[in-house]
Amino acid sequence: MKQKMDIFPQFASAFPDFPAGIRIEAALSGGLDSVVLLHLLAQMRTQRVFELSAVHVHHGLSTNADEWAAFCQNYCGRLGVPLRVCRVRVEKNGLGVEAAARSARYSVFSDGLCDVVALAHHQNDQTETFMLAALRGGGMRALAAMPVWRSLNRQTKIWRPLLSFSREDLQHYAAEHGLDYVDDESNGNPAFLRNWLRNEALPAWRQRIPELDKHILANVRSLQDDLALLDEIAAEDFQAVCADGFFAVDKWRRFSQARRLRLLWKFVKHHNGKIPTHSAIRNFEQVLHEADSCEWQLDGARIFAYRNCLYWFDEDVNVQTAFWKKTALTGRLKDILMQTGFVLKPHPQGLPESVLNEDGIIRCVGGGDMLRINGRQKPVKKLLQESHILPFVRKKWPIITRMDNTCLAVGNLKVSQDFQTANGFLPVCEELNQYLRELNFVK
Repeated sequence: MKQKMDIFPQFASAFPDFPAGIRIEAALSGGLDSVVLLHLLAQMRTQRVFELSAVHVHHGLSTNADEWAAFCQNYCGRLGVPLRVCRVRVEKNGLGVEAAARSARYSVFSDGLCDVVALAHHQNDQTETFMLAALRGGGMRALAAMPVWRSLNRQTKIWRPLLSFSREDLQHYAAEHGLDYVDDESNGNPAFLRNWLRNEALPAWRQRIPELDKHILANVRSLQDDLALLDEIAAEDFQAVCADGFFAVDKWRRFSQARRLRLLWKFVKHHNGKIPTHSAIRNFEQVLHEADSCEWQLDGARIFAYRNCLYWFDEDVNVQTAFWKKTALTGRLKDILMQTGFVLKPHPQGLPESVLNEDGIIRCVGGGDMLRINGRQKPVKKLLQESHILPFVRKKWPIITRMDNTCLAVGNLKVSQDFQTANGFLPVCEELNQYLRELNFVK
């Protein structure tokens, strides 16, 4: 049998050159893999300067869940590592238990205040992920399994520093350092496909093909290299399509179908949306290639094509703003503008301070709303149309009125001539700028 070596030297030599003070949060379930990872990171504090913490997600799916949380608290206390324990409700929403639990975990990771979330996936997990993707008909991105690095959100990255180690390596390390860990009883349940692969299928295949893991991991590395090249090409294509500051549909149509599909995937990814299935992307690609105006409903978002531009409407974000929900807000204008995400930008034809200190209303535009421009009353809906505001968004566009519903201003666009002052303010909600083509926003 091959003699097992301490993996810490290899872990330390591959440790990234992080900027001093970077915040790393390790996901800690209490199992073998995460216990070893946190121990390795705790040791690294003697060699590098970084803030280390841990997070335990309490799923509440096992009768032992409270004991696991207590174990993690005790373990972190011994290592001197701050721990946050987050209880979640695993909402299936059409997903299996595993997928729903994973979604809940990643929501917790995303809510953290760290720069990097460290996960304890290892070589055996990589093999299993590849096989699961193959059995479920995954494409190249699924077959490329888990990258060492990926973005979690705009501020945080996922890091998997143990992908070069096997489960046997981690077991040896835990034994050598006297590390205790918990066993999740659900890992032995063959009803879950991953467990069946891990405990039954893969051991049998390894007996038949001793080099199975080596071959699969070589495939994964090759696929990841190919995928990186495709992503580079997609990034260049995306830059070309958005050269004028927005996603230009006419430029998109000049590419081959394969690159058009990749660009739509890139557009969703750019907005941190939930990636749709390949068939859904293909269906929208066919519609967008032929139609000038169309809509694509995604999970929590919509994409609109209008006047040669692709627009993103994030329902999960925008519904937090009252006027998107068609809710009228009443109160001191300066206060309620701040509450709804507006800032008051100096403008040569803006609202005076005296008016902003009065009571008023913020609400969605109505059919009879008028605004005085150049000495004439103009329907607000006409102003929105002339500004090329997306039709779906026009009916949700906010206006600012007096208590008697006299229109004072249209958000981000105009102030009524009746109330303008030379050193006034225009109420601007940055969230709305993405729908103003003349401002040249890619979003």
